[in-house]
Amino acid sequence: QVIKKENITISIGEYEKDGQTKQRYKTIGELVTMQGDDGSTYQFGEIWGPIGSTKFNVYEQQDRNATQSQQGYQQPQQQQGMQQPHFQQGGNTDPQF
Repeated sequence: QVIKKENITISIGEYEKDGQTKQRYKTIGELVTMQGDDGSTYQFGEIWGPIGSTKFNVYEQQDRNATQSQQGYQQPQQQQGMQQPHFQQGGNTDPQF
């Protein structure tokens, strides 16, 4: 059963009302909290964009050190010896490595 539905919003600017600056928000999705038959709660949602919508699930975070390599948020390591080609001005258009 649905426990609650919440809007996902982002700030898209500011405006003035009665002499006070207020945030202007845009709703970009929905987060739904439900209760399963066994009494546990879980969340899922949907983000709306200009080319369609994307559904997502919410999972409880685990120990950050144990799951860091699984999350995909790490900066890619720069590989040694791999460089972008540099082009010189003028008649020579061969890549310089």
